[in-house]
Amino acid sequence: MKKIFSFGSNVSARLYDSGRSIDEFVVLLVLRGKGEFFIGDNVVPFVKNDLFFFAGRIARSFNDDQNNGRENKSNNLKVISLFFNLSQIEEALDNVPEAYHIKKLISFADYGLKLSCTKNRALANQVLQIHKAKGLHKMLSFYKLMDHASRNKDITVLSAKASMKCNQASEEPKLRKIFDFIKENHRDTITLEQISAIANMSPTGFCRFFKSHEQKTFSQYLAEVRIESACKMLKDKGYSISDCCYGSGFNNLSNFNRHFKKQTGMSPSEYRIKVTGDYSGKNRKCA
Repeated sequence: MKKIFSFGSNVSARLYDSGRSIDEFVVLLVLRGKGEFFIGDNVVPFVKNDLFFFAGRIARSFNDDQNNGRENKSNNLKVISLFFNLSQIEEALDNVPEAYHIKKLISFADYGLKLSCTKNRALANQVLQIHKAKGLHKMLSFYKLMDHASRNKDITVLSAKASMKCNQASEEPKLRKIFDFIKENHRDTITLEQISAIANMSPTGFCRFFKSHEQKTFSQYLAEVRIESACKMLKDKGYSISDCCYGSGFNNLSNFNRHFKKQTGMSPSEYRIKVTGDYSGKNRKCA
């Protein structure tokens, strides 16, 4: 018999397991400790009672304050993580109009979501109840948590992650073609004439069309995709800052540094130090 609801959970001092399935919806509550998440191109601090929602598709890693050069024995990290089969959840809710808010929250979890439970202990208690519940009660408790969270106005989207749009079904076929092309070719030179031709539009018409749909210019979007690509490379100490610059599609370091600082709030070197937890100064070279 096919299961309609697969579930797993644990309480541990690890915030993220890179071996987990991509077809997963994760609910994570910080019980003790503090540190930082690295969500795409964004650095997100976390503290006790912070609640996170992730769809398994989003790339994420973390540092806690014990592992980033600021050791504090009183700050032992402890989290509770709940893992759900994403496809099964979406299928179960597919024909339930009343679950509109829950489905919307789940779709935005592709970008990562954060909600503080410090002023809303009911949400934290619901996570603990799900962890302890058995059978049907576990499933019902999960939907109750999701319903309450989806109606909370203090929930925050963590990553603007431009290329995530490449994974979303677009209602506009022209955008679908544009996003696919950028995803595959952002490391190369892409001219306005080239991308306009793919959309079968004039350059002027394409610029108006793209901005009306994305609320940003094409050049801004392309820079965001390239910075996200650079962030992934910066996590690998085998690449120099120059490698990350040119390997992500930028044609000079000054332009790369300017866009990187604007988008992430820090320099590429500062981002690498944070994301790798290497405060020794060994990786501060800019080339």
